[in-house]
Amino acid sequence: MNATSSVVNFIVDTKLDDIPGDVRHLGKRAILDTLGVSLAGCNDESIQILVAALEGRLGNAQASLLGIGRHTDSLSAALINGTMAHALDFDDVNDSCMGHPSAPVLPAVIALGEERNSSGGDLLEAFLIGFEVQCKLGSALGKSHYGKGWHATATLGTMGAAAASAKIMGLDKKAVETTLGIAASLASGIRINFGTMTKPLHVGEAARNGVLAALLASKGFTAAANIFDHPADFGQVFSEDGMDKAYLVESMGAPWDIQSPGITVKKYPSCNKTHRTLDAMLDLVSVHHPVPEEVSKVVITIPPGEDVPLIYSKATTGLEGKFSMHFCMASAIVDGEIGFNTFEMSQVARKEVQHLSDKVTVVTDHTQTPVVIDSGGHVDVSVIMQNGQTFDRSIEKATGTPTYPLSDHDLQEKFRVCAVNVLSDTEIETAISGIYGLEDLTSINGLLDVLRVGTKVGLGA
Repeated sequence: MNATSSVVNFIVDTKLDDIPGDVRHLGKRAILDTLGVSLAGCNDESIQILVAALEGRLGNAQASLLGIGRHTDSLSAALINGTMAHALDFDDVNDSCMGHPSAPVLPAVIALGEERNSSGGDLLEAFLIGFEVQCKLGSALGKSHYGKGWHATATLGTMGAAAASAKIMGLDKKAVETTLGIAASLASGIRINFGTMTKPLHVGEAARNGVLAALLASKGFTAAANIFDHPADFGQVFSEDGMDKAYLVESMGAPWDIQSPGITVKKYPSCNKTHRTLDAMLDLVSVHHPVPEEVSKVVITIPPGEDVPLIYSKATTGLEGKFSMHFCMASAIVDGEIGFNTFEMSQVARKEVQHLSDKVTVVTDHTQTPVVIDSGGHVDVSVIMQNGQTFDRSIEKATGTPTYPLSDHDLQEKFRVCAVNVLSDTEIETAISGIYGLEDLTSINGLLDVLRVGTKVGLGA
């Protein structure tokens, strides 16, 4: 069996009952987290601009815009909700797919699922299958895909969203094969746009293009049938080493990627590559309370490749700050915490933060094994005071990683913090209960009614 057929068979033949209970639970956790960070991002400036740009062009259908209080067509909903899910860079991370697996997949399936009045079980099934396809494709491609400058969440996310969309639409194998072929040509997004509004737009486009591919395929649109089995196939185009097709054939659901290697649920709304360093710095600050004005220098020692996405040494905007080790470290020392407010323009522009960020030096430890997207090795944090006193911390894994996962209680608390400015307390608890009880929902539409209402904010009627 070739790789394309193997992936197609996995998408079509896998049923919810075939998926282990612990995998389903992890899927519901990922859905809860993604919906939470989407609600937190629903009134972000990038979303306001996107909705304004599309105003008058949004279709009148039955797909919800989360937290915005309105419906639109499924393509526009996937685009806007997908951008929303990644607007704050607070969504989950997976090493296999070299980025964010849930943010492109979930908006695609909820847009089509609501339109089709799908059950909660159908939603969970399609989400987990799309998640798995995205992640296993990432492993099959290898790290050179990310290393070449592709935003893997955008490229692989398009394929995951397409797989999930085809599944929730119940397409047959021929149509699923076509869906993947179309999606492969729609997959795009480059890392140079990190730190701008275009990065989350990549995710919205991935979700939208996944939906579009499935809709076109369902109507008889044509595409290459051997998208993973051709001399110029997806792997050859997107990877320097081609695609490990044997792995792709053998690995689907064995084990499920959401289980192993698993996902990182973010504790901080910044690039994942800042998180273990932030854990170390915030622990150091909580114990020693270094006075910012008395700090002489800060030295961050990292393995090779750790700072690949951290492209800003001097942050001038909140978006740049999310991809700046220097800014994140300075903010941690000044504030003793990292939250949504950290990346507001007024906070970024503070003289004490800007001055302290200039004292941060990032050093590469070439004795460690290079990393690309995964967090191997360790990072070391040193704060040297003007009086010569030095405070040190070393860390291997951050909070929220599969090694130190957030508990269900902590994850629910994150959802509440994310949703508090959008939903009422009653709506928040209803949403949490509904997500953990997805298999019992005959229709997801009631749940999405709760998530759409936007009682505290709104961009439209």
